[in-house]
Amino acid sequence: MAGSYNHAVNKDLGGQLRNWYNMTIATETQGDAYETIEELFGMVWYLANGDAQRVEEARQHFEDGLLLSPGKEPEHLRYEEEDDQ
Repeated sequence: MAGSYNHAVNKDLGGQLRNWYNMTIATETQGDAYETIEELFGMVWYLANGDAQRVEEARQHFEDGLLLSPGKEPEHLRYEEEDDQ
């Protein structure tokens, strides 16, 4: 799978979500972007154990989830090409 969760996060920064600029480099094509979203979609439903109410609750509280996460890459961080993360 060309696009994946590993393209959405920077392992060198503890799993931080890539900033918008680096994300567009990591997911070069719309197909890559779709595959990344597809994998994340499956992960959400897996963690919710198929419970639509839990998925909706997570959607409504995604900002709380961001606070629990390793965070996001700084907006100023740039790289020129995907580094196979």
